[in-house]
Amino acid sequence: MTWQAMSSASSTTRVLDLEALIQSLPACKRCRDCRRGCDTLLPKCKQCTKAGADCIFYDHGRNEYLPRSYIAGLVDHVRRLTARTDPSPAASGGPPQEPSGSAPVKAESVVSDANPHFDHHFAYAGDSYRYLGSESCLVKSPRLAAASEQIPFEDDDDDVWHLSFRQSRAKEYELIEVYLESIQPLYPILDLSARYLSQELPADLTDSERFHLNMVYAIACHVMPSVAHKKTPLHPNVNPSSQLSLQQKHAAKYQIIAASQHANAMEYLEAATSESSIDTLRSVLLLAIYSLFDPKNGNIGQQMALATRLALMLESQIDTQDLGSNDAETMRNMHSTIFSIENEIASTLDRPATFPEPHWELCFGSPQTRPADYLCSLYRLQHRFRKGDFAAKEAVKKFLPPLDEQSRLIPGLRMALHQTHMLLNPCWGTAWYVLEAVVSLGSIHIFPTPHWVYRAGALLIEYLPDIYPENLIHLYANALVVLALSSCKWPSSAALSASLSDLMLKTKAKHRPDWAGKLTLFDLSL
Repeated sequence: MTWQAMSSASSTTRVLDLEALIQSLPACKRCRDCRRGCDTLLPKCKQCTKAGADCIFYDHGRNEYLPRSYIAGLVDHVRRLTARTDPSPAASGGPPQEPSGSAPVKAESVVSDANPHFDHHFAYAGDSYRYLGSESCLVKSPRLAAASEQIPFEDDDDDVWHLSFRQSRAKEYELIEVYLESIQPLYPILDLSARYLSQELPADLTDSERFHLNMVYAIACHVMPSVAHKKTPLHPNVNPSSQLSLQQKHAAKYQIIAASQHANAMEYLEAATSESSIDTLRSVLLLAIYSLFDPKNGNIGQQMALATRLALMLESQIDTQDLGSNDAETMRNMHSTIFSIENEIASTLDRPATFPEPHWELCFGSPQTRPADYLCSLYRLQHRFRKGDFAAKEAVKKFLPPLDEQSRLIPGLRMALHQTHMLLNPCWGTAWYVLEAVVSLGSIHIFPTPHWVYRAGALLIEYLPDIYPENLIHLYANALVVLALSSCKWPSSAALSASLSDLMLKTKAKHRPDWAGKLTLFDLSL
């Protein structure tokens, strides 16, 4: 082969390597948040170009977000260096053009006689590679030869869907209905006569009302995928993995809407919390409920501390008749909500709760008509059990209602009931019901849910020899599936899943029967 042919072949290889590099670039933040494939076009991917948004990616070397135009600039710089080292027609046909957002950048890396070993080098940092130029002594990135990873749930119509959702009053009102159906019965903090809950939205809403409305939208978006799956279950012949993928895709879409509505609400936060009033307490509790689904965008500990102080102050005003008697029922519901949320977190983290227990009697007789009182009573039992001695813990168990074997309770109450049973009586039987309830249709998962799933899975593994294999496999699979799905929203769930798998391996090794591997004639006859 002649030198010209070798040079031509080498030049072709360089171009292909650079193309592979561009294809293996990390997905931009927007595409990752949407859980869809990123085409890694420069200086913007197709989705960001269509939405008119900034296309940024996370640089592990710098530990910060950078615009994708940063990579485009590097590629442009390579082209200029190449043009300088070899003024060939391929490289000197004019100044390099700015790459468009609709086509990949094709940098022409030409090998010259003066520098036949021109190459691109990278530094490994934070599980990724950072480009350092062509004259570095570091090794070449192995990602050039690796196949580009296909991110699931690619959908070119995502932006159209989001835009149509925001412009549809019918879809917004559907979110209100989902909230009133799923969240309000458990945490009855909204005034059902409020104007912003009506189907026809008034044009003169106050800033406080706009805050409440956007928070209702944001919370309902986290609940919508579960409720929609309950109302319209998929055909039984559909592949289970496809069902999970579809549900995950819907959840990812609604999470984007939730983040947008939460950001809209934050614009009115100051106006919604400017006074020490019931409306301000309602605003703080809406923030706390949202943090149950998205803890990264809120500090639920601070929110509950603020709600506690404000509620105690308002209750003292009711006692001194500074507030009207009509507010007494509202404050009772808010007291119940604060106690329930704080003790949900306290039981999960095994820490004491500070908010005073309600003074009214335990209520387990009317879960359909007063579900909030039923839920609060369950957390009151958990509270007494955590802080009591042995005798007190045994006394608490006498108040516990029976397990909901017939699925008569709404999903939120059913999960809380079975969690309470497992806390008061930790055995594989109560763990069974927790893992059965967590995958039932309409079940709503909040960030403490993976911890309860992990506890239930660990109890199953602890009692491994006493459980029928088929039941163990089914329930253990439930735990792993829930933890896998939860890890998409709460990354710490992946660590719980890995820990549970490791615990299962150790327990299997411990209980594996001793067998030398030899069969006798008697064994064969069986």
